[in-house]
Amino acid sequence: MRVSFLHCVAIRAPGFAALTRASVIALAALLLLAASIRAAEPVAPANRYAVVGGGKLYYEECGSGAAIDVVLLHDGLLHAVTWNEVWAPLCAKYHVLRYDRRGYGRSDAASAPFAPEDDLFQLMRQTKMERAIIVGNSSGAGLALDFALAHPDMVEGLFLIGPVVHGMASSAYFAERSARASAPMIKGDTKSTAENWARDPFLIAASHPQARRKFLDLLSQSPQNLIAGGSFETRPSPPTVLRLSQIGAPTLVVVGESDIADVIAYGGAIEAALPIVFFEVWKDAGHLIQLEQPAALVARFDRFSRLADRREASVAPATLTAYVGTYRYNNRTIVITLNGGRLMLGLPDYPDKPLFAASSSRFFVRTTETEFEFQSDDAGKIRQLKIHNADGATIDCPRA
Repeated sequence: MRVSFLHCVAIRAPGFAALTRASVIALAALLLLAASIRAAEPVAPANRYAVVGGGKLYYEECGSGAAIDVVLLHDGLLHAVTWNEVWAPLCAKYHVLRYDRRGYGRSDAASAPFAPEDDLFQLMRQTKMERAIIVGNSSGAGLALDFALAHPDMVEGLFLIGPVVHGMASSAYFAERSARASAPMIKGDTKSTAENWARDPFLIAASHPQARRKFLDLLSQSPQNLIAGGSFETRPSPPTVLRLSQIGAPTLVVVGESDIADVIAYGGAIEAALPIVFFEVWKDAGHLIQLEQPAALVARFDRFSRLADRREASVAPATLTAYVGTYRYNNRTIVITLNGGRLMLGLPDYPDKPLFAASSSRFFVRTTETEFEFQSDDAGKIRQLKIHNADGATIDCPRA
């Protein structure tokens, strides 16, 4: 297989009349210090918060004039800051939205049941995104899949990093690992819990100590994240795992080689079910690739976005029908069929893949840069299918 803890500090005093002169001076100094800290903190613009379902969600938006819309969905430990390393380069090319899900970072915690995909819908409407490429990491990827089922017309593509699939059970080992890391939370010890997660071998590969330190710093600054995951969240029914084949958006699944086996299994389930999908395992990476290899991730996203957003040419039905048939591919056979007005490419032991028209004779898939060209003889009869690989190599497949 290719695979809240919120602490409140209260100053109790018997009343100003009973305070000593020293106490008054000390209290005044504390108040002045607190005021200076508040003044130094950047105040988010009013449009950085959206009121959704009775709560405030913090969001950031950039590149509103760009042609391609992109949404970034964070994992279950960090909040939107997990995208800090890729934010600027993505903003230079795309219209990008990132936000803190309920209870994470700067967003209000949930106080009643809610559907996370409804929050995403409202935020896309707030930022005037009609159709976007959804980038999700971990539980954010699970949300991306849920959203693609709930609002398929709003999804241009799915870029999934270390995904989970809602409705697909995790292993006992996965549960035990989470319980061990989070054990100090029983005593309210967020510091030790954050440190446990920072030492987790699956989140970040051993060769990225700087990313591990960054992860610990970010999680330590927002300890409420440690109890936010899953609070009051509702899940789709029937479960997403049973409906993956209904997701028609082009999808790329990226998993780090150091990630836990459960995540690789989730990726395999997505690859097996979705009609337009490609699965990659990345060397020298764990679960949080955006912290470990940000430049490579942006470069890979750029390639994916070009395919996902590529416009399709209009081809006459009679022309498509002429391409239907079998073609010899080395010692195998390629079968071209027509289904619902779209050409489908079939190989033995592989699910049929839809082809998209670049021109009347040349077609592409939305997951790789391979293209397929139908060539005719002087009489106009289709004689072969030529495969154009991304590296420039070509393969001639004569019509059988």
